[in-house]
Amino acid sequence: MLDRRRIYRFGSFGLDASAKVLLREGEPLHLTRKAAETLLILVEQSPQVVTKEELIASIWPDRVVDEANLAQNIAVVRRALNAEKGEAGYIETFPGRGYRILGPVTLSEDTVKESERSGHNSKEPEHEAPHQPESGLPGWRRLPWWLLAGTFAGVAALAVYLAWPRAPHPPPRITPVTRLAGKEYQPAISPDGSTVAFLWEQGVGQPAQIWIQSAGGSPRLLTSEPGSYSSPAWAPDGRSIACLRFRESTGQLVVLPVAGGPERVVTPVLGTRYGLSNRHLAWSPRGDTIAVDDAVNQNQPLAIFLVGLGTGQKSRLTKPEDLIIGDLDPRFSPDGSTVSFIRAYHRAYQELFTVPVRGGEARKLTSDIREISSQSWSSDNRTLFFASNRGGEFRIWRLEPGRPPSPTGVYAEFPIQFSYSARTQSLIYSVVQTDPNIWRLSLSPPHTWTRLIASTGQDASPQYSPDGARIAFRTDRTGDEQIWVSLADGSGEQQVTQGKLRPSVARWSPDGKSLVFNNSKTKDLYVARQEGGVWRAEPFGEIGVHPVYSPDGQWIYAGLDDSVVKFPSTGGRGQTVLQTRGLSLDIAPDGKALYFVREPTDTQLWTGDVQTGKVDRVLEGLVPYCTSCWAVGTNGVYYLGVRTTNSSLQSIYYLDFKTHATRLIADYPEPILPIGIGPFSLSLDGRSLLTVRLDPSNSDVLRADVFP
Repeated sequence: MLDRRRIYRFGSFGLDASAKVLLREGEPLHLTRKAAETLLILVEQSPQVVTKEELIASIWPDRVVDEANLAQNIAVVRRALNAEKGEAGYIETFPGRGYRILGPVTLSEDTVKESERSGHNSKEPEHEAPHQPESGLPGWRRLPWWLLAGTFAGVAALAVYLAWPRAPHPPPRITPVTRLAGKEYQPAISPDGSTVAFLWEQGVGQPAQIWIQSAGGSPRLLTSEPGSYSSPAWAPDGRSIACLRFRESTGQLVVLPVAGGPERVVTPVLGTRYGLSNRHLAWSPRGDTIAVDDAVNQNQPLAIFLVGLGTGQKSRLTKPEDLIIGDLDPRFSPDGSTVSFIRAYHRAYQELFTVPVRGGEARKLTSDIREISSQSWSSDNRTLFFASNRGGEFRIWRLEPGRPPSPTGVYAEFPIQFSYSARTQSLIYSVVQTDPNIWRLSLSPPHTWTRLIASTGQDASPQYSPDGARIAFRTDRTGDEQIWVSLADGSGEQQVTQGKLRPSVARWSPDGKSLVFNNSKTKDLYVARQEGGVWRAEPFGEIGVHPVYSPDGQWIYAGLDDSVVKFPSTGGRGQTVLQTRGLSLDIAPDGKALYFVREPTDTQLWTGDVQTGKVDRVLEGLVPYCTSCWAVGTNGVYYLGVRTTNSSLQSIYYLDFKTHATRLIADYPEPILPIGIGPFSLSLDGRSLLTVRLDPSNSDVLRADVFP
């Protein structure tokens, strides 16, 4: 079968309009689906200016999105084309109007076989004839007819039940609830579905406050006391809202009357949630209990606690394992007998669980090894909705007992936070844009920032090669988080690992020919080597976490549960170096000392002598859960710390080993989610630092009506 393929050509590029594949000199370039659709609209209408409204309506025809999503797509396309001003493929911005791509753009049509276009050979595979028994009837034919009939009927009924398509639901109608300047997120819908509570950050670095808005009304500020607020949750009677409030290093669970009046502080809580954007509490259907994620101290993972509103007493409901973020985002079932929650193993790895309110073993509901950003119960006491990127892009999924998750019509490019109203069958949600990218900070005044590596995925954990010519980093731009390598200026990106390795931070060998890392799920160590321009990762045959090479390349150091060990880099039996737990390892340039933290939430940096085993504290003040957001030099250490004037803001500091003096290097322009971001990396000449920053983002609250 013949097919006509339309190719738009401009400069050295071609865009296959049917397959939505970008080509450069005939070779395909990676581009996300939405970015490819954006580019297609621009080339189809070149040399005309395409308005923002036209682009948004064409790319997202079935939902309301922010202009930030469009701007992100344009940025992705620009990075892929890398065209200079005046060249074909350069995208011009017309402020207040839209965008135009420079040409000339020509259209050609190629005739190809359908089988070639789809990448398959048209020849049908040959099959051998099925094997037949030499004599006698097959075993199943010798069974009694009544048993066969009953068996087949039961199997058929089960197959029909599992495979029968459910009645189609009409697509949800998406309408905006808030359109405010800044960032609105963590929406919570009132029990009667008439009013929405949400957080509003009116500017970068501004503390989040709780606002409420009724249908057709204007937003009204609910909070009056100073602090940064989180996780608004309605009481069953709709008269009060519970929330968390953070001031400096303290936290409180607070109840606020919706109609006004004095607040009530229920109990103190941990003074941080480490930048996690999840909601952290829920009100029970009976109204006498609140479920909250909390921890006794920062050395423990978050767990789910039940708080009695009458007494303020807390009782632990879950016990997550050590060395993970913990349990978040609790939700009561409609009958109040069960609490669902998200167990966060890593920044990009969460699963959904339930646990009985009376206590007991937690039950795992998903095994996707993907992100889950929010969850809620349906009214039937059986069905759960959860937002996840398990299918690629973020979408709200429906999970019923005995069935695989099924997608709904609400989806987005970034994590979704939502609240469901069973009474009105509507869902309130916001899309939280979290786009970490890799930046270079000049360590000399005026401390300029330069973005080096960026994508629509999460780019983090940058490490300079020993000669400073390359950067190893982690990114999930292809779906799964993998290790990539680029040149020092961010160009020439190349994928190192593939498949289901779940690699941790990659560390270079001294000769720059190998990378060592561990599988973040199994702790197995791997070494990746470049051979003939191709990277290949092989098991090292040992276990450990956060491995690092010695400066002479003879050893690989790695952390265990209660010690730090070293293995010969060529393989062999390990030796204990330090009798203490060590995470996020790095080694001094002279190889005489290791630097590390002891817990995922540790705010202290430690050092250990590799010869004597003596351990000493280096500094206090790391951002919790950003355990590797530091870089050691010859004379001191650069690290990410919390500002003394505002605990929600961060800065980069330098500690001089000789004088023990600390000085401010640069304020972070925006707060960053610290989990899984580091380590930082110091350049060979000590003049620049590789870090990770979040691109500024806005978000609005949206409503999906007729939600199933």
